[in-house]
Amino acid sequence: MSVRTFMQMSLAVGGALLAGCTTQLTYNNDIVLVNTCGVPLEIESHGSSNFLPPIPAHVIAPGERAYVASYLSYGEDVSPQITCSYWLTVKGPERTRTVTADELRYAVAKVKREKNGRLRSWSIVDGSFCP
Repeated sequence: MSVRTFMQMSLAVGGALLAGCTTQLTYNNDIVLVNTCGVPLEIESHGSSNFLPPIPAHVIAPGERAYVASYLSYGEDVSPQITCSYWLTVKGPERTRTVTADELRYAVAKVKREKNGRLRSWSIVDGSFCP
């Protein structure tokens, strides 16, 4: 087989594979924490995304919303995307609380998913992560 024939076959197969991949929908699954604790909170997460750089530690005021995780997925459910290495540190003026991946999955399971096109979001507003 000549190099030219090999290249033509490779391009044809590669094009077919690429065309097959473009028909599968991807979803952006976001998890948002609303500060209902009544005090400013410093939050920092690890393992919070499979496509974005790490979310830096930052302070959220009472009533403010902040992303604590964001995953690109081929499915609409976010729970399988939360890795076992995920953790979230929530620091208040007097105490600190660390939220594990299992605790986040549990909190997300209790929240109604919001949809907007291919964006899926879960907002935690119950105060369960207050330190």
